[in-house]
Amino acid sequence: MVKRREPKASNLVTKQPTQEQVEAFAAAAEGMGGENQSIQIKEPGPNPSAIRDYKAMRVPFNQYEFEQLEVASKLSGRSKLNFMRYAMLKFAKEIQEGDV
Repeated sequence: MVKRREPKASNLVTKQPTQEQVEAFAAAAEGMGGENQSIQIKEPGPNPSAIRDYKAMRVPFNQYEFEQLEVASKLSGRSKLNFMRYAMLKFAKEIQEGDV
């Protein structure tokens, strides 16, 4: 038979929050201020090295484009998919910096 364990009475001491603590918590939860009003939480951006399960695309190629992709990926020592990712990121960076 299973023996049920009951907590000891000395462990049951609970502290109730004061009314001021409750009001401060409610004000902070509603974004209405308190002493932490000036703190802004910055959300982190996307992780460049995160696993690739966000979106997927099917990219159709004609014969010429696919042959160029094969040659370029072999010369660079990358897989075709890795070469496309690398080229896209490099071109996106160039555009954002205004080099293109």
